[in-house]
Amino acid sequence: MTRVRGYVKPERSFRTIGEWEELCYYLLDLQGRGFDTRGGELGCKVAPCDMQDAENFLGLIAEYFDYQLNDEVDRWDLLTKKNVLDFIEDFVNHRVWAMNREYGQYFPDFSKLRFAFFYSRGDMEPYVLLDDEYTTQLYGSTYNPKKLCHYTSKDGLERIIEAIDAGITFDISSFTVMDRPFFREESDLLLTFIGNVRAGFRSDIKSYVTDSGRRACNMYRLEYPGEDKTNICYELETCDGEVKTSLWNEYIATPIEILDVLEVRI
Repeated sequence: MTRVRGYVKPERSFRTIGEWEELCYYLLDLQGRGFDTRGGELGCKVAPCDMQDAENFLGLIAEYFDYQLNDEVDRWDLLTKKNVLDFIEDFVNHRVWAMNREYGQYFPDFSKLRFAFFYSRGDMEPYVLLDDEYTTQLYGSTYNPKKLCHYTSKDGLERIIEAIDAGITFDISSFTVMDRPFFREESDLLLTFIGNVRAGFRSDIKSYVTDSGRRACNMYRLEYPGEDKTNICYELETCDGEVKTSLWNEYIATPIEILDVLEVRI
């Protein structure tokens, strides 16, 4: 497995909006029979409590939120089990029913995309998987080669070279326009490469890598300064212009060929 910077998210955590709504209908039904996550407590709150309902309830929570309740709670000091259970309560009762209204406008077919929720900056935030469905919806193809740049370290460069030589496909964050210097001192190599673009954004987009090699982007960053454009590049020809955030544009892409490596001072 190719090592990547940061924490790898399991692709099994991602579901379509239809799958999330189906889960929430089931949990609402169980909530009507006394089972919920209110008060940061997982279980039956109103007697009598049916044992089969209890088994179904705990099984669903484990199936859909195991990573958040275990891996993420263990990893982040500020995230507690109660935080996650409170999120589940709000998600079932409110948040899931707003997702189509809030985010459906950004995509050609929201129903076919997959989403998950991970801890970030004090909250459980939504992420959309940048898989083949996403790329095809926006660009009509899963093959979109483009000349890009990427800051990396010596070890990072070796991993990218090894992955290209072995035919291992995993996506990295890259750019073509940068208004502000990069922020990691150890990333002192500027890589120019041909990458197969999975997604393009006018400004920086927080993303996580998944165990499939694809990345997922934070949906709180889909907007962009002004009223005329979103942060999403719906075609790749006009995404290299002015960056209104004074940061950098961002492409999520699979490295295909390395063109140049330049040592720089950060």
